[in-house]
Amino acid sequence: MSREMLRFEHLAAGYGEKDIIKDVSFSVEEGDFAGLIGSNGAGKSTLIKCISGLLPVRSGNIYICGKENSLLKHRERARLVAVVPQSYHVDYDFLVEDIVMMGRNPYLSLRHKENERDMEIVRNAMEATNTEIFQGRLYNELSGGERQRVILARAIAQEPQIILLDEPTSALDIHHQIEVMELITRLNKEKNMTVLAVLHDINMASRFCKRLIMLKDGHIMADGTPETVINRQNMEELYQMKLLIHTNPLFRKPEIVPLRVMDTEKCPSPLHIHVICGASEASQIIEELDSRGYRITAGVVNVDSDDWMVCRSLHLPMVEIPPFTPVTDESQHKNLKMMEDADIILVASVPFGMGNLKNLDGLENLNGQIFFHKNSLSSDYTDGALVKRLEEIGEHKKITYFGDHDEFLSMLDKIHTTD
Repeated sequence: MSREMLRFEHLAAGYGEKDIIKDVSFSVEEGDFAGLIGSNGAGKSTLIKCISGLLPVRSGNIYICGKENSLLKHRERARLVAVVPQSYHVDYDFLVEDIVMMGRNPYLSLRHKENERDMEIVRNAMEATNTEIFQGRLYNELSGGERQRVILARAIAQEPQIILLDEPTSALDIHHQIEVMELITRLNKEKNMTVLAVLHDINMASRFCKRLIMLKDGHIMADGTPETVINRQNMEELYQMKLLIHTNPLFRKPEIVPLRVMDTEKCPSPLHIHVICGASEASQIIEELDSRGYRITAGVVNVDSDDWMVCRSLHLPMVEIPPFTPVTDESQHKNLKMMEDADIILVASVPFGMGNLKNLDGLENLNGQIFFHKNSLSSDYTDGALVKRLEEIGEHKKITYFGDHDEFLSMLDKIHTTD
């Protein structure tokens, strides 16, 4: 059974008369790498300040390694918990090794000065963070990413059982963000270090954290693995914006794709638009039409394509088939059934081969207006069969060709005007 390192019982804390943290309860076990996520003002940094003793709690309790936090002396707490802040500034010119040696302060006193063991711990901490190359340099001469590695080395030299990270990468470029997070991950894995990190970057938190605790308005909104916490409902409620969720193909972790905060102009009437797609070029127009309030369906779509991912994320009805498989009679029958009452049939920019040409079968028998993206003609791999099929459809009903999605949206506006 894992050892409990942190426990919060009905915690409340804040500033002035305002409560920021409200009745928060959870625990963190040994070796966990937990990320605190949430919008600004949700209480993430406030929670870190309560643990480190910088902010008194108003009610409830915090237990660190089984000991009540309010009863711990500063030196005793510092031997259990180290804090890596967003940034650390010093007014005087300290050497890098002096900054790292400050991590030994909880173990030193007027009688007990640093000894060879302390020096060895500092050397090991600098080697673990690749900061030994800065030895002999002044801390204030380093870049932001270099300083953050030094502060992490100081935390390691503190020999804590828990590391608290308060937005440790927010002021860094992407190279140094990844570097710091990889260092923390190595500590977590190799030394079984317990980590509780405040992170603004959801995708970074998803990639590196084993567990995510989502705060909103001072309360815990969700708690679990990145796969269970990062979903469209949670993220849109938290950030009040439209976004998509997809799985990063390299790390197999969920990632958010922010779409829009401001509402788009809604369509005057909720026309049913069926989109014939299946690759990647229709993703943008599908999202745009959905945001305008149109009733969108799609098909036949190959699973794992970008178009499929967007339709799934937006919970749009679609006819789907496995990747790299041709459209079958059965799937096209479902496709035609789905667009029976469609006002508009949009053939988006999609490459056509013999495997998906069947997507166009039966369109001449439908009532909806047909709009065809000209790009598909330049992505024709059917040896002329696509053009022949369009001519056959055109003998029975009009096909309106357009050059880009903005032109199609303008055509939609004209349809509403004439209606």
